[in-house]
Amino acid sequence: MIAKQKRNFSNRWQIRFTPGRLILKNKNIVMQCFKLFSPIIFSACLLLACSVNNSSSKGKDSLADNASTSNTSSKGDGSFSANLDGVNISGGKIDDMQLQNTAFIYPTADNSGKRLLFFLYSDKKGNDAYSFRFSVPDKTGSFTKNIRDGQPFDVTLDFLGGDLSRYSAESLTVNTTSVTASRVVGTFSGKFILSNDTPNGTKKEVTVTDGKFDIPFSTGNIKPE
Repeated sequence: MIAKQKRNFSNRWQIRFTPGRLILKNKNIVMQCFKLFSPIIFSACLLLACSVNNSSSKGKDSLADNASTSNTSSKGDGSFSANLDGVNISGGKIDDMQLQNTAFIYPTADNSGKRLLFFLYSDKKGNDAYSFRFSVPDKTGSFTKNIRDGQPFDVTLDFLGGDLSRYSAESLTVNTTSVTASRVVGTFSGKFILSNDTPNGTKKEVTVTDGKFDIPFSTGNIKPE
């Protein structure tokens, strides 16, 4: 009787305290569950990664758009137009260095005061394009430039196509109507004569009428002169 009780106790002990068999059984369950759910887990991770990449890409695109908008806003829009011997020209595009169709303030050549300096570049018409260089008083009002008048200001006109000729102001009136912290607005008209720098130009003089400009001050770090 005592031996039978010991054997039953031993059996109960083996059933209750044989963790290796239970652990092995648990491992099988875990492996089966892992095999069952691993495709689902992998798919979820893949979707999450794609979502993160898309969000990152959209964020970068948004930052780029904002930077582009900020850059455009800081420069503002420029515009100018004029009639050259019956040919209408216009422009206003601002280059990346902000040297074209933007204004600067410089001291005058004789250091007697300040001057507005700006270059107006036209859009191309066929193979031809034009640019004006203005160096005029830094104030509103009418200003007349005559050839060889001894003033520390000047205005020139360059033909950027054809014979690449240059013209100097013979008798030109510039009326600066507004000068603010950010923009310069005005009108101009008059006559230019062929410069000695390009004596072989096909035209000896050019008449400019109905000239207008409305340009921002440059916010760039590069100066034209």
